[in-house]
Order: sequence, then C-alpha cells, then structure tokens
Amino acid sequence: DQPAVRRWCDLAIATLFMLQVGTLVLVTVAAGNALGREPTALNDPVNTIAIPGVNEFMPLASTPYVVLALVVATVVHEGGHALACRAEGVPVEEWGVALLLGVVPLAGYVLPDDALDEADARTRMRVFALGVQHNLVVTVLTGAVLVSSLTASPTEGFLTYFGWAATGGTAPTAASVAALGPLTNACFWLVLLNANVGLLNALPIGPLDGGRVLSEAIDAVGARVAYTVPPVAKRLALYGTSGAVVGLLVVAILGPYL
Repeated sequence: DQPAVRRWCDLAIATLFMLQVGTLVLVTVAAGNALGREPTALNDPVNTIAIPGVNEFMPLASTPYVVLALVVATVVHEGGHALACRAEGVPVEEWGVALLLGVVPLAGYVLPDDALDEADARTRMRVFALGVQHNLVVTVLTGAVLVSSLTASPTEGFLTYFGWAATGGTAPTAASVAALGPLTNACFWLVLLNANVGLLNALPIGPLDGGRVLSEAIDAVGARVAYTVPPVAKRLALYGTSGAVVGLLVVAILGPYL
C-alpha cells in the first residue's frame, strides 16, 4: 500500500527532525560535561571503536551478540531506505549484506538507482529518513523484551557491560556475559546498537541521513516560499552545521584529555 508507506515516511521525516533537536542537546551537554572531567574507560577514545576484544565494554564473548545486533541494525536501516524507494518508484540497483573476509556478515547495504538524484526533495527526504525510524522501532520492540520477565533486568545488563566503569568494578568477562543468558545479551545489544545507529544517522552531518534531509529541507522550504536559496549560502549552512556537530562530538569524546 504505497499511500500508507508514504505516510509512514512522512512520519519518519518529522521524527528525524525531532531527533536532531534531541541529539544536538545531548551532544552539547555531553561535550560540556566532558571538559574538566577526569579520563575514565567511559571516555577512552579506544572504547569508541565497536570491536569486541578492543573495546573494554565488548569482551570477545560478546562477539556473536554484537555482530547480530550490528547486522540487524544496518539491515533494518537500509531496508527502510529500500522500502521508501519502492513506494516512491525509485529503482534499487543492488542490495545485500557485506561480508568481512567473505565470511563474517558485517552490515546491510542498499544502492538506489540514479533516479533518486533526479527525484523531488520530498521523495529524497522520505528515502533518507525512513531508515532511522526503523531503527527506533526495533529499539522499542527489543527494549520491550528486555524489560519483560523473559530476560534478566536491563539494569543487570547495563551494570555488567558499562556500570563497572562508573563504580570502579571490573570489565565484563566471558563468565559475566554468559551469566546474563543469550536472550538478554541479544536484546541488550539490539537495543544499544539500533539506538546508536538511528541517533547517529539523525545528526545533521553532511554524509549522514540527517545531513541529507536537512539539505533537502532547505530546498523544500525555499520552493514553498518561492525563493531559491543561493548555493553558497546552502553550503555554508550545511558545512557550518556539520562542522559544529562534529566538533561537539570530538569534545564529548576527548574533553577529559583537553
């Protein structure tokens, strides 16, 4: 039902703009709090790399759950783009799951046809925004399972993986991960990575979905008021916004070391 999918996409656009405001506030607060704070595992730059065995919060025992959650998050995200493309009549040239070393599933991907570049601003906004909304849907659904009686408590999962850094405990081990159980581990990482993929992509940074929707929104607003935004002004707005957000992210991560 294409009309229903288009309304779902329109909701995704509104959701993405609300997320942009919320994530900008969170990043700004995080950057401010990071300045002058003592370095800990929570703000160690190495731990921003989501590689089990390298990131202290991701022991090797968590690898199956992290890989599962990453694949689900990217497939769901890219599937949103593909669904919007289909509803808008934009062909998809290629789609699938990228494999690391030809064996380990790493991430989903979708390559729309060049027709997307020729589509109107509303169509492109729908395509770019829907992936973020689908990540949020998975976050809510798996979060509901995580708080149910089927799993260990979310607090227990959080303390196992992250709480130790704040309380002075020890990093998670294979034993502590196993103690949570497969379902709790899977749901915990599905919630965390889907939320992170969605929120990161919502940020108004040029190459990300949020930056692309912001670019199209500038054109759409200009068209509505019968005013063509000068290309230089548009680039300055986009580059300025992207630079400011990236700067805040850098401060949020490296603030304790500045």
